[in-house]
Amino acid sequence: MIIAFFGFVTWTQYKPISALMWSFIYGIIINNIFRIPEKIQSGLRFTSSQLLKFSIALLGLVTSASVWLEVGIGVLNALVIIIVSFIASITLGKKLGLSSRLAILIGVGTSICGASAIAATAPAIKAKEEEIGVAISGITLFGLISMFLYPYLFTNSIVYDWLLGNPNVYAIWVGSGVHESAQVIAAACTLSPDCMQPALIIKSIRIFMIAPIVLASTFYLNRFESNEENLETKVSVPLFAIVFLVNSLICAGLNSFTVNVPALGSAWMWIQTTLKSSIIPFLLAISFAGVGSKVKFKEIAKVGPKAFGFAAFMSIVAGVLALGMAVLIAPYIA
Repeated sequence: MIIAFFGFVTWTQYKPISALMWSFIYGIIINNIFRIPEKIQSGLRFTSSQLLKFSIALLGLVTSASVWLEVGIGVLNALVIIIVSFIASITLGKKLGLSSRLAILIGVGTSICGASAIAATAPAIKAKEEEIGVAISGITLFGLISMFLYPYLFTNSIVYDWLLGNPNVYAIWVGSGVHESAQVIAAACTLSPDCMQPALIIKSIRIFMIAPIVLASTFYLNRFESNEENLETKVSVPLFAIVFLVNSLICAGLNSFTVNVPALGSAWMWIQTTLKSSIIPFLLAISFAGVGSKVKFKEIAKVGPKAFGFAAFMSIVAGVLALGMAVLIAPYIA
C-alpha cells in the first residue's frame, strides 16, 4: 500500500506513466536493491496473485459487455496469436535443440498469459523445475520489455499511423500481444485508462484458451514423443476470468435497466465511478507493487543463452504478428 501510494504521488507529477506502472517500477527497484524480509513475502505473494485476480474480476463491473462491439473482429487477433505462437514454439524449439517441454512452456507463456499459463501447463506435462524456471524468467523479462515498448511505439513512431491513431486498435494490439494480464493492464493504461477495458476483453479470450492448449500439449507429447510416458490431463479455466466476464454481463444489464429508473441509475453510476476512479486503480496499484517485487534480475540472468534467445524470438514473433493483425483490422474498428 505504501508503494502504491508513492506510485500515485509520482503519477501526479509525471502523467505520461500511470500510477500502476510507477508502483510496478518501485516494486522492482526495492526488490533488487534491498533484501525483503521473509515475513513480508507471503503478503507480497497475496497481492501479486489473489489480490490481482480479484481486482481484474472486479473490473468486470465497470467493463460492460458492450465493449465486445468496440473490439469487433479484433477477437480474431487473439486466436491467431495463440495458434501461430504455440505451433511455432514447438516447431522451432525442437529445431534449436530445446526439450519439447521447455518449448511448450515458452509457447504457452507467449500465447496465453505468461507465468500463469506456464504454471497451469507445467504439472500437466510433468515439466522439470529448471524448465519451469527458465520459461518463467525468459517470458517475464520480455513481457516487461513489451509492457514499456508498446505504448512508446504507439505514441512515438509510425505505429501510430499504422493503427490509424485509434486507441481501441492499440488496445487490441496490447491485449493480443503482451504476455501477462498485469502487463496488459499497465501497457493499456499508459496510453489511457479507457484502453484497459477492450484490452482485457481480448486478453480474456487468450486466458480462456488455457484448457485447449494444455490438452493440445499433452496430446503432442503422448503422440509424437515416443520416449515419454502417457500424461493424464486435468485442466480448468481460471475463476477470475469467468467472474470478469460474468461481471461484464451484469454491468451491461444494469446499464440498460437503470436507464429508465433515474434513482437506481444515479446510484449505479456513482458505484461505477467510485470503482473506476479510485477503488480499482488503488487495488491494482497495490497488486502491481507485489508483481514488481517478484522480479529478480539475478534470477533472470541465470537463463541459458539458447532458451533466453528463444523466449526473445517468440516475444518478437507474437508482437509483430499482433501488430500486423491490428493493422489489417484497423479500418473496421470504431
